[in-house]
Amino acid sequence: MTAASAHRDAQIDAPMGEFDDSRPLDAAPAGMAGDERIVWQGAPTWSGFARHALHLRAVSVYFLAILAWRFGAELLATGSVYAGMVSAAWALALAVPVLGFLALYARLVARSTRYTVTTRRIVLRIGVALPMTVTIPVDLVASINVRANADGTGDVTLGVLPDRRLSYTVLWPHARPWCFARPEAALRAVPQAEAVAGVIAGMLARQAGQTDTAAKIVTENRSTQAGPGSLAAAAG
Repeated sequence: MTAASAHRDAQIDAPMGEFDDSRPLDAAPAGMAGDERIVWQGAPTWSGFARHALHLRAVSVYFLAILAWRFGAELLATGSVYAGMVSAAWALALAVPVLGFLALYARLVARSTRYTVTTRRIVLRIGVALPMTVTIPVDLVASINVRANADGTGDVTLGVLPDRRLSYTVLWPHARPWCFARPEAALRAVPQAEAVAGVIAGMLARQAGQTDTAAKIVTENRSTQAGPGSLAAAAG
């Protein structure tokens, strides 16, 4: 293993190296030098993250169903609306703190996260209680996948070359859901996700001299297989 490849592995497997809590979230990533420049920088929206990463809407529907069931069951058993409301109140007492926690956590994630794409790497500054930085050099990116949501946000997931590996535990919740065998980093709930994927794809393609191909991949939003070091973009 060469010194360069060992350094690249360290950037993925030991992501604490670049974190500096004295640097503003919007600041340029540490170690920028030469002609490296920022191509795009952004963060999750708290509402999109709550809805799509934490499934706040689905959890709300679940608790609403429990409330309705408890109210209906008690009403049928006793014939008393008051008794039904009291029974439903117990479920409400559980629902409020759970939903409140999810909403609060989503806000904290949105405030503590910054995704940065430079001409050389993708940098994820993540972590609420334990902030850290995960850096993925662009020459290790093997795939880009886009999952667009109806609210205008979406997830942009990044797969790495087969001989490299990301840690799902370190990345969560900034990882592609249910992708355990080959974890992928994810820019979660970012506005205009397809446009963000286009920026990343275009930047990578310019390095390979394939700008037109990258633009077509992102626009059509279809899966394209490619060899090591090249690009595949698709709708998740």
